[in-house]
Amino acid sequence: MMNWWQSAFQALQGEAEGPPSALAWRGAATLLSCLYGAGSRSRRRLYDKGWLSRQRLPAPVLSVGNLVAGGTGKTPFTAFLARRYQAAGCRVVILSRGYGGRATGIQIIGDGRRLRLRPPQAGDEACLLAQKLPGVPVVTGADRYQAGLLAWEAFQPDLFVLDDGFQHFQLHRDLDVVLLDAGRPFGNGCLLPRGPLREPVSTLQRPLLLVLSRYDDARHRQTWVELQRAFPAAVVLRAAFRLGQPVVYPGGRRQSLASLARKKLAALAGLARPERFAADLHQVGLHIEQFFFFPDHHAFTAQEVAAVTAAAVRQGVEGLLTTEKDWVRLAGQWHAALPLYVVPLEVDLLDDWPDQLLPLPCQGK
Repeated sequence: MMNWWQSAFQALQGEAEGPPSALAWRGAATLLSCLYGAGSRSRRRLYDKGWLSRQRLPAPVLSVGNLVAGGTGKTPFTAFLARRYQAAGCRVVILSRGYGGRATGIQIIGDGRRLRLRPPQAGDEACLLAQKLPGVPVVTGADRYQAGLLAWEAFQPDLFVLDDGFQHFQLHRDLDVVLLDAGRPFGNGCLLPRGPLREPVSTLQRPLLLVLSRYDDARHRQTWVELQRAFPAAVVLRAAFRLGQPVVYPGGRRQSLASLARKKLAALAGLARPERFAADLHQVGLHIEQFFFFPDHHAFTAQEVAAVTAAAVRQGVEGLLTTEKDWVRLAGQWHAALPLYVVPLEVDLLDDWPDQLLPLPCQGK
């Protein structure tokens, strides 16, 4: 269940072989990538040289971003960092663009006590962060500086966490955290649209914090070593991602993954990289009869849910699995014939967090 443009985008990022039409499209995409790269380098250089000024918020800003479009785990890692600084005694506010939400302007998605907006008015990732993080307000807006000023007046945070902020040059950041997928840190090595890179790899030649996400030591240790050599100004950390205990609906009871091992299950998700969700499910030993995959940020309709459920029932499936992000887009409600298991994605940081890179007076209280 993939849009035609997603299929075309994947074809553009494939290898050079293929029919003449594919080669022609890839050639055009390569030219566009060159133009995109020139524009990206010029824009960042204007800010790096001080020819365009960055705006400063009244509290330190920690940015979580990536170099490759989609699927590196920014949302769970943003939640992980917010919890970490919150546990150290910091008042944290998350600033997000609010991608996918219909509401315009600056919006307080959650005030730390309750959710004020839900999809489709709010973007799914911002809404998920607001749900997962009691005590952490989430504010969205295309202008993150103005959103930060509103958040400062309302909540007086010790720290702003900027979700998907590496390319938001207009705002000063005290620390950039850039996530790279350990299995393929730079995709095919090409810039958009020929590849998934949002900026040239050389952008990482600066003081920042690189995090290899979905790290597995048996497969990715050499990548970790090579990145440390390639980017000596950066600190390179490793983070493993794992599936947490699912919550079953209706009812909202938490269950162990092991309790699902003998069940015939199907999976429902709208993600940038759904194959990773599939691999995670297989890795923990779950038997998945069928996958129902939709485009990233897909807004599920009642008709689609009914069709998926009916198809799963015909397969003899005993339950559906989905992600927390998809659960947000399902409006947090489930009335279909099959139980729905919502599986969280948890982060295990495998290296010590370098507190010296962003010293805060609230830490260690």
